[in-house]
Amino acid sequence: MKAYSIFDDLTREALDVLTAAGAEVTVHPLGVPRPDAARMKELLREYDCVIIGTSQKITEDMFDGIDSPRIIATASVGLDHIHIPEEKRGLVTILNTPKANAQSVAEYTIGCALACCKRLDEGRDLYRQGKDNKKLRQKPEDLLGKTMGVIGAGNVSRRIMDYAAFFGMRLLCWTRDPDRHRDLEARGVRFVGLEELARTADLISVNLPNKPETVGLISAELVRSMKPNAIFISVSRLATIDAKALFEKARQDPGFYVCLDLDVDPEIVRQMPDRPNVLVTPHIAGGTVETRKRMFVELAQALASMMEKS
Repeated sequence: MKAYSIFDDLTREALDVLTAAGAEVTVHPLGVPRPDAARMKELLREYDCVIIGTSQKITEDMFDGIDSPRIIATASVGLDHIHIPEEKRGLVTILNTPKANAQSVAEYTIGCALACCKRLDEGRDLYRQGKDNKKLRQKPEDLLGKTMGVIGAGNVSRRIMDYAAFFGMRLLCWTRDPDRHRDLEARGVRFVGLEELARTADLISVNLPNKPETVGLISAELVRSMKPNAIFISVSRLATIDAKALFEKARQDPGFYVCLDLDVDPEIVRQMPDRPNVLVTPHIAGGTVETRKRMFVELAQALASMMEKS
């Protein structure tokens, strides 16, 4: 198998796994801009496999003239940057990295929860103003004894539940198919409806893939039903949540915290209030040094496994 990595920093560990499996790997030259759309089309013609990230948009026209099997290995959890024409789907195998970022995103989520409960942003601003802790809008709180409502039951959600349990939190979970995740009940997780979770949870964590069935799931009506002092944290795509409704609730209820990790969107930037109870970051939750390394190895192992079976 001939493979091309658009990552010039593909790790030695990942390369060793691939070469041991018999792959011939070409690594994008260091310091050269990553392939544009025209070059990606050429690479798909030249190589059996391309190793890409979410910045490389794979479009249907790139498969014109391709009539033999191809592998697209993406260092990501999501697949919405890859579009395969219907008639070529039988030729294309897509590999992703569903586990690699779970640790990093879970740490980000718990970090947001702690920052909000401990009033870190507000406390910093008060100190800069020369004011003492009596000026806090509300006193810091502990996570212990609070209820964490997790929306989703995938790899990230499960890791968040591990951390929440460590901090002594009660656990609620909403998922479309709870029967697939009954093992979580042995860990103290209670499955509930989405409305009950929104209404009763002290902290809400949204960790869902970008799919048609998740679009608009966190609606304005659902947001309005949340506690006035809840903490809402989402690492899901913008289409899943009603950001405008969340920002409005944060304006109305100073004790309601909103933490979102999103791709930069000019409209969201304009809407975002400058308040200590609103934190929006530019899609950094899973973008750690360690996640990147794990993604490369996870892809390499999946490719090596395919080669062994072929």
